[in-house]
Amino acid sequence: MTEIVKGGNLPVPGQVWRIAVVRRDAGDGVPEVDASALLLDASGRVRGDGDLVFYNQPAHASGAVRLLDQVRDGERRVADWLEIDTERVEPAVQRIVITASSEHGTFGQVPGLHIRTVSAATGEQLALYEVDDASTETAFLLGEFYLREGAWKFRALGQGYDSGLVGLAEDFGIVGRDPEPAPDDEPAPGDGPVHDGGPDPVDEAVSGGASPEAIPEELLAKVREAEAEAALVRTTPQVPAQRPPRTGPRSDAELFGGEFPDFVRSGEGKADITVDVPIPAGYVVVESTRKGDGYFAVHSIDEKGQSDALLANTLLKDQGARRALRYDGKAPLRLRVSAYDEPWTVAVRPVSTVEVLDGTAEGRGSDVLLYTGPAGLLSSRLRTRLGFEWFNVHGYEPDGSDHLLANEASRFPRETRPLPEGPLLVQLVSADGDWSLKVRPPKENRFWRRASR
Repeated sequence: MTEIVKGGNLPVPGQVWRIAVVRRDAGDGVPEVDASALLLDASGRVRGDGDLVFYNQPAHASGAVRLLDQVRDGERRVADWLEIDTERVEPAVQRIVITASSEHGTFGQVPGLHIRTVSAATGEQLALYEVDDASTETAFLLGEFYLREGAWKFRALGQGYDSGLVGLAEDFGIVGRDPEPAPDDEPAPGDGPVHDGGPDPVDEAVSGGASPEAIPEELLAKVREAEAEAALVRTTPQVPAQRPPRTGPRSDAELFGGEFPDFVRSGEGKADITVDVPIPAGYVVVESTRKGDGYFAVHSIDEKGQSDALLANTLLKDQGARRALRYDGKAPLRLRVSAYDEPWTVAVRPVSTVEVLDGTAEGRGSDVLLYTGPAGLLSSRLRTRLGFEWFNVHGYEPDGSDHLLANEASRFPRETRPLPEGPLLVQLVSADGDWSLKVRPPKENRFWRRASR
């Protein structure tokens, strides 16, 4: 067996290894410790919550990593055993990090903490790393197995965290979201995407070993981009609330922007429009409709005359959009319509004209609603008309803070995510099809909740 120090690495031969996270047994001031593993891609992030193997999720879906038994000896030592089968590791996984965490104490209270790797086939001890500098940490990256030029190696890490398993896992992309329950309005068998003609596609794999259709990469790229943008730290907004808060939905609407006369303009084909009514700084609603089919889009225009915020974008027949736009009030609002020679109408209205999301709502295409209730969960679904679609919903606070409420690409997108306390503008950004929203009460997160030991 080779003992290594923090930062050291060595090759680990064989296909299947067993890893022991060893320490003094709990009791007499020594807290309980849990071992876990994170499966990371080339970017050093998990691909989803399923890439954490821990007490509530003891085996990875691929079978590559499993959390085995806990073993105690007569010298008050205890070991949590994990198993890694490299033949089952998916190609996207480049690193497997072994961690330890404690819910009720620090690792300065845990004597004898070390990680040991042995061959499952021969029992040969391959590597040993002892942690000898723990103090106030509540979680540790003990070591990692990583691919280098097609071969697996082990590196001793010894990196501590003071945020426990939850904080450590979140740093690698774990969300800790509970599995979604089946919606109350689960479609009947065969109720799939809506099509204008031809046979309905089948979501399940056909017999004979054929694979299901893959989601188009351009839609997956939109999902990834939206998630990355949602993770960014939001800057301090520049648009203030217009009036002091009062009670009721109307005063909540006024927090987003003041009143002004409706502006309405109709035309055909391409056009640039200048909104010639006085609009205070804040949110406005841009509503667009058109007759016919083909490409239809509306953008705001920046000070350089370039297309800026996207306010409508659809191929659906006789379809338009209703979008919220933050307006700085510094220059006249200008809009650009891109369309074929079909007639269209564009209107700019105050936020007080939007409908209130009160429990449930249904609609078609891009739309915006005002939510004024307490924090909860928002269940959203889209019945597509063009096969695979990207379904994207955001929530905007009066100060411009942005919350991602739905973000999925599939044939029948549906998702449940946390809904912040209102007032909130719920914006269906991408929704080419018939959508429904349902506000649900918050529930206890069971992802991290431990069953009794």
